Amino acid sequence: MGDETLIIRYLLFICALALAGTASADKVVDLYSAEALVKSQSEAQRGAAAKQALADTLVRVSGSSAIADNPVVRQALVRAQDYVYEYSYVSTDETLETLDGSEVAASRLQLKFSPPLVEQLLRDANLAFWPANRPTVLVWLVANTPSGRDVVSDLPAMTVLRDRAQERGLPLMIPLFDLEDHLAMPADALWQIQERQIREASERYRADAIVVVRASELSGERWRADWQLMHDDGAPSFDSEGDSLKALLPAVIDTVADHFAARYAISPTEAGDANVVLQVNNVASFADYKKVENYLSQLALVRRTQLANLNTDGLTLKLATEGDIARLQNTLSLGGVLVPASDSVSLPTNRYLVPGTASAPLQYRLAP
Repeated sequence: MGDETLIIRYLLFICALALAGTASADKVVDLYSAEALVKSQSEAQRGAAAKQALADTLVRVSGSSAIADNPVVRQALVRAQDYVYEYSYVSTDETLETLDGSEVAASRLQLKFSPPLVEQLLRDANLAFWPANRPTVLVWLVANTPSGRDVVSDLPAMTVLRDRAQERGLPLMIPLFDLEDHLAMPADALWQIQERQIREASERYRADAIVVVRASELSGERWRADWQLMHDDGAPSFDSEGDSLKALLPAVIDTVADHFAARYAISPTEAGDANVVLQVNNVASFADYKKVENYLSQLALVRRTQLANLNTDGLTLKLATEGDIARLQNTLSLGGVLVPASDSVSLPTNRYLVPGTASAPLQYRLAP
């Protein structure tokens, strides 16, 4: 590889830093804030912007992109400002076109929606609620063109991915595309889905999941892409076609968001007195106990916690949860506070015992 290519790589590295910070992503996303450009600070402009912003917020919070088809949601969008608890305006250098074709200075309207009201709307509409604690996803993109295969790191493509992930509330991680990435993750290894090498190259980012996107330029300026999600619960794959590479990328985010929403979102039909017995084995102090209690109380899935037993071996809690035991375990796996006490945490030693009951409590321990 020549010096010119290395210089280009380092320039891309600087661009990636500007785009993705240090390639980190917060697992807890801001679900209830939205913004829009408006032509004026009038009530009519604010009402129209709030309607679209609430629709976008409901997509993020529910994990479903089809919320506008729900009749309860359609009625709520008419009075979208009822769900706003705070708004403000910020001046911008951008302009918007008026009906007569002239340009006016645009203001950025920043809206914050009430979480309790939005979540109640989802219940009324019989839509799921996807809590803000979400898996981080690292995306690798490789393209096959007439000039060869290469890892895609250009700013426009990464911006499309980032913007769509923000719309869907998916914490996205973009590689730094530095020399370490270049050496550890060559294009051919990505194209061949060499999973071990991909996972080793991705280890530095500590993402919960990895997506490998393979895009091919076809004849007639068409593109085709397939992508594979690497996650603890399996490796589903997807594919799509489009007029350009950028046109394909939103579908990557949408399928991944849909997949995780189906796994982690809480359905209203699951609400009720689902009781789970949880044992945490290495609680050695009052501070440890409070750490466990505070963590569980912050989970949207957990409605109530009750201390059942506390001794030198740890503590036992009774949890009232929304959703089944598998959904609770999926949620706990994201937090990093409690980890399974063994590989068989979900399976009692006696197969006739029901996991999560007093006879076979879920076994966890505090992470170091």
